Amino acid sequence: MNILAIGAHPDDIEIGCGGMLIKAVKNGHSVYLYNITQGEKAGDPQLRAAELRRTARYIGAKALYIDKFPDTQLSLTSDLINHIESCISMCKPDLVITHPMTDTHHDHRVVAEASIEAGRNVSNILSYEMPLTKGFDPHIYYDISDSMDAKLELLSLFQSQSHKMFLESKAIRGLAQYRALQSKLGSDVSYVESFQIVKVALDGNFGFLNNASRIDAKEPLANHNPQQMFECIYV
Repeated sequence: MNILAIGAHPDDIEIGCGGMLIKAVKNGHSVYLYNITQGEKAGDPQLRAAELRRTARYIGAKALYIDKFPDTQLSLTSDLINHIESCISMCKPDLVITHPMTDTHHDHRVVAEASIEAGRNVSNILSYEMPLTKGFDPHIYYDISDSMDAKLELLSLFQSQSHKMFLESKAIRGLAQYRALQSKLGSDVSYVESFQIVKVALDGNFGFLNNASRIDAKEPLANHNPQQMFECIYV
């Protein structure tokens, strides 16, 4: 399965679904990451882009796309939608994971809406949760008990943001523990990432429907070397 995770800022994706993405790669799925801004309002954009490269390699992503839309100034424009749609065309995702429409951050809400419009032909779209997300009503619980430690190590790579409370391990671990308790998946499930369904198409085995008719991704991605990662920084 091809999975495209979209975030407004560096560290959004990793906070929201880093545990799932780490497990996805280990289970043989292809993960692509698309960051809309370089997070320049919260630090040096070159440093933050370097952190994105390190975290993408830690996850094992096949490709990292770093765009240059203005941090904290996003608006729902045809330009933003077209950029996301272009990324979708390159990655051919079976599943897109993005921000929730009701997120407290303006940039997050804009990216959520733009992702849904750009992904109108994608079979499956989910929204991820972050510690500061309010009013998030989960539809899907995903067990990350065996990747929780790896997720915390992943987040520790964002050293420029280590002073932020929502990146503290207690906040990340606490939310995952709460969702595990809420999920009632069993006493052996200690940590969970939760998601909202934007839309889901099921196959005959009640799994996520793959885009069987899609054309393969561009050749450099299709012939991916596990030791290499395709990277595109928009100019």
